Amino acid sequence: MVRELERKRQSAKFPETAPAANPVFFRTYSRRTKAGLRETWDEVCDRTLLGLVELGKLTQEEGVILDKMQRNLKAMPSGRWLWVGGTDWITKPKNFSGAYNCTSTNLEDWSAFGLMMDLAMMGCGTGAVIEPQFINQLPPIRNQLNVTVQGEIGSTPVQQRREYTETHIEGNNVTIHVGDSREGWVESYQALLELSTNERFSEEVEVLVDISDVRKAGETLNGFGGVANPVKLPGLYQRCASILSKAVGRQLNSVECCLLIDQGAVTIVAGNIRRSAGMRQFIADDEQGGTAKDNLWQQDESGNWRIDPQRDALRMANHTRVFHRKPTLEECLNAVRKQYYSGEGAIQWAGEAVARSNIDLLPTQALKVNFLQAYEQGTAKQWLQERYPQLDANELEHRLARYGLNPCGK
Repeated sequence: MVRELERKRQSAKFPETAPAANPVFFRTYSRRTKAGLRETWDEVCDRTLLGLVELGKLTQEEGVILDKMQRNLKAMPSGRWLWVGGTDWITKPKNFSGAYNCTSTNLEDWSAFGLMMDLAMMGCGTGAVIEPQFINQLPPIRNQLNVTVQGEIGSTPVQQRREYTETHIEGNNVTIHVGDSREGWVESYQALLELSTNERFSEEVEVLVDISDVRKAGETLNGFGGVANPVKLPGLYQRCASILSKAVGRQLNSVECCLLIDQGAVTIVAGNIRRSAGMRQFIADDEQGGTAKDNLWQQDESGNWRIDPQRDALRMANHTRVFHRKPTLEECLNAVRKQYYSGEGAIQWAGEAVARSNIDLLPTQALKVNFLQAYEQGTAKQWLQERYPQLDANELEHRLARYGLNPCGK
């Protein structure tokens, strides 16, 4: 009887022209109810609309409009809101970002790496600006990390598991107890990165990562929903240490930064959080970044195709070259040609992106043209300051940084 009821609930009245709607809906947006059943489409609408009305302090009339548009599939909230909207989880400030499909982060310190993993674990798509002005702020890698992973996932009884990561340092020996939570995974990842530049160590650092407190695959993720799948977590630390160790004595280059982010993405996507959604922005003249995915797949002598295992994680995100001057016709043609043959090679004219996202300051074509001329000359900041002296330093920087892409801006 229960099985038959569940089978009947595994369908919704979606258009016949959308044959994939049912499996996508129940895979991605239908939560388990307290009774253990999957939400129907109407129940998801009830939950998410109630959350939107509360969040936006909407009137009854506004709520009715949203209700009509969503139930009739005319307009939707973000996909992330379809999953977490109206839940207790999204009412906590630390989880607010989980309502957004996509994000963009300037990669300028280790906390930015941690933030990106945190966002990805909430299901957000992650954009990263990996230009020299940001990654050159990262300290040089000074410590060789020798990582050993111990313990068996789920071996610690539930009541005794650490929720947050604990790190203990004695001499050149470090023990990281990975906490059984989103924060725990993020803290352990960021802690490892920080060890590579910590100046307290005089020799190679022996790092012991204990994963005993992490819940087993299939256990419920309370609050966020879904189930755990830490299948890739044990290998995360050694993969990151390998990347870091190759850079001892210098700063990370853009591709190494990208690989560190993508190793986290590999771990999270394997954990059933969501599909891969990533965007990485390199400056236009970054040859390493621009060719990072070239020949990613190669044939052996027998004609079998294989992916370069050292660069496999790069598949987790799109790569875009950012021009801070207007690209030439030849550069545009070369980019389109490369995209045609490989799917990669996207380029962006940052000045145009910044101008469009500041239309409130550039309402006429003449103002826009003048601003773009200033942008190409490297004087965009001064141009805005002269015409809009009321803008404070923080707002000015924010406006000029609006070329940061997110995975929905591909």
